[in-house]
Amino acid sequence: MSTATALRPAYREPAYLRYLAGHGTSLLGDQVWHIALSWSAVQLASPGVAGLVMTVAAVPRLALMLLGGALADRFDARRLMIGSDLARALVMLVAATLAFLSPSLLWLVLVALAFGIADAVFLPAAGSLQPRLLEPAQLSSGAALHEVVGRAALLLGAPLGGLLVAVGGLPLACVVNALTFGVSMAAVASAKPRREVEPNTEPVLASVRAGFAFLRRERVLRTVILAALVINLGFVGPMNLGVAVLSEHRGWGSVGVGLLVAGFGGGAALGALVLLRVPLRRRLGLVVAVAALVETAAMVVMALAPTLPAAVVAAVLIGLGGAPCGVGVRTLIQARTPDAFRGRVSSVHTLCSLGVAPLATGLFGLTVGAVGVPAAFLCSAGLELAGAALCLLVADLRRASIEQG
Repeated sequence: MSTATALRPAYREPAYLRYLAGHGTSLLGDQVWHIALSWSAVQLASPGVAGLVMTVAAVPRLALMLLGGALADRFDARRLMIGSDLARALVMLVAATLAFLSPSLLWLVLVALAFGIADAVFLPAAGSLQPRLLEPAQLSSGAALHEVVGRAALLLGAPLGGLLVAVGGLPLACVVNALTFGVSMAAVASAKPRREVEPNTEPVLASVRAGFAFLRRERVLRTVILAALVINLGFVGPMNLGVAVLSEHRGWGSVGVGLLVAGFGGGAALGALVLLRVPLRRRLGLVVAVAALVETAAMVVMALAPTLPAAVVAAVLIGLGGAPCGVGVRTLIQARTPDAFRGRVSSVHTLCSLGVAPLATGLFGLTVGAVGVPAAFLCSAGLELAGAALCLLVADLRRASIEQG
């Protein structure tokens, strides 16, 4: 392959764009389902029971994520993604039928469990396939585009789910959701990787253990994943629950919540778009550390800001810092992971980023109750600072770069 081809940005790679179309559509379907599930649970029971249902629904995906990573290294990643999409589409059609005939809380929980089991395979398989669609020098722009698509799916999925539920209830939401997984299947099927991987033939549990053994040997990888976990612990609570708590504490109301969320989302989108044109290739650990320090400073400002405009500016800066932080971590993990371990490493990374969300949000709520709102934000800023320090203290991580061509 020519250097010119290898160096062109990921958004000019047709196979990668098809992959992202499938991945993004699948994420959109996930968001639609979560909104429809929460709404239906509230209608059938109470907000407290709805929260319990949502927690139960998340358990299979988190519990089986590591096994999904081992499967992604054993079988064809595209087929696993397609199989996951097909299974979730069938689950959605069954859910639509049950919702139309005889809605009940029991079947809603069973459907949510089945959906979570099918979902556990998709993300590790997607993480395994993504870097095999690109050359090393394209990983940064690919990670930036992945960030843009992921945020777009999150932003569009919730209102789409709410609209579908409002118009046609749970049956319509499930039918449309099944269609999104059909679109994802077609897009992923057409995304051919540049290279095939020799399948791992170890038993699944032995394969999971081998994945952890690999991470223990790879200091840079295990440190950047640990740093990302600590940074996420400090980031998720304030951005998920903290904006609402802070707005109530300061008397800014729902307008404050909307502006803070919009500020963060706008900053994150802008940062990801910039990184599409300015790829990260050198000193990735240092980039992640600096980005985390920007988030730390902005979170302190948000905690102490006396006015809403100042807090919104801080939210924008948190979003701007979050983009290079996430892109830098993803690029470094993909660049340093051999093809044979991509599924297992991706599952650990996904577990540390996705799995930390409910834990971080709960811990933030408990911290607010114990020390108050501003102090809780400062504690979260301290975690971000600790994540930055991890990146700075390991010289190999601080200087880590990727191939240029």
